[in-house]
Amino acid sequence: MRNFLLTPAERQVAFDAAWIYHKNSVITKVMELFGAVHRELEKQAPVAAFPVPCLQQGGKISKGERYKELPYVILDYPRYFSQEAVWAFRTMFWWGHYFSCTLHLAGTVKIHYASALKAGYGTLVAQGFQVYMQDDPWMHDFENGNYRAVAAFTPQEWDTWVEQKDFIKLAKPFALEIWEKIIPEAVACYTTLLAIING
Repeated sequence: MRNFLLTPAERQVAFDAAWIYHKNSVITKVMELFGAVHRELEKQAPVAAFPVPCLQQGGKISKGERYKELPYVILDYPRYFSQEAVWAFRTMFWWGHYFSCTLHLAGTVKIHYASALKAGYGTLVAQGFQVYMQDDPWMHDFENGNYRAVAAFTPQEWDTWVEQKDFIKLAKPFALEIWEKIIPEAVACYTTLLAIING
């Protein structure tokens, strides 16, 4: 087996440094974009008012090369991660696919907001939110049945789902073509979800 031999497509990439410079530039610009998202989210609600004091942490922007073999950038703000609870609003760029905005509530925080999540069913449906369906909370893509539209649940099914799950992830994907508009879209997601969980 000569697995080290390049295909024609691989040769074209391997012999051309320009695309790597472009790729690095794109990732840098996504990080700058997410810095702007962070600043806009900070304006929406004082994190000191949340029931999880540790939300007073600042935002965190991280990047990686291999979420399902593709580069990604993530902004977590506000954020709180512990063994007992999670409260995080995550904005993600996934190379070649989409942006996404996700509210992740788990453990004691999810229990705290369960009634508000159930009461927010109508708004979640009207705003086109999806809910994560799998057991592994650290998958972020919308492929392979990972997410289901909240609208696909009846109100009674939604109440049961919220009660039974240890964590809830509510999310929306956005096409990369809306690059210039992801800041207001992320803010709109965030403010809608805040309004739901704060009753």
